[in-house]
Amino acid sequence: MFGRILVPLDGSEAALAAASYALSLAEKFNSSVALIHVIQHAAYLMADSQSLPQALSQSLDEKGTQILEHALAIFQPFDGHVTTRIVYGHPGIKITEIAKENNYSLIVMGRRGMSDVAKLLIGSISNYVLHYAPCPVLIVRNSG
Repeated sequence: MFGRILVPLDGSEAALAAASYALSLAEKFNSSVALIHVIQHAAYLMADSQSLPQALSQSLDEKGTQILEHALAIFQPFDGHVTTRIVYGHPGIKITEIAKENNYSLIVMGRRGMSDVAKLLIGSISNYVLHYAPCPVLIVRNSG
């Protein structure tokens, strides 16, 4: 039923709760899982990628790697296929594009990864994904 599960991660507790939930689904349905982290930084969105200082891009990449490694630890007991990937751009757009391009059957993501103030200013990523994803979206509430 859910052969390919996409799990976007931002390092929040809600995202880790979603990863745990995705693990239980993957075990039940024998699914492959892709863990992704989207780096959204204004400099990455500019046409001239050379304008981003190397130290900043390296720092963002290292933080993304740490987020993925932390989530990957949740999948330690999983015998199935798990991949990780860092992408750059607007999280909502990138998540829906990747889901469509790679024919994912389910997106599992956290309910809230940002503060309420930020959500009011830039909108909810989970809300965007709910409206534009090409497949079902499961929003997991942080149990904490």
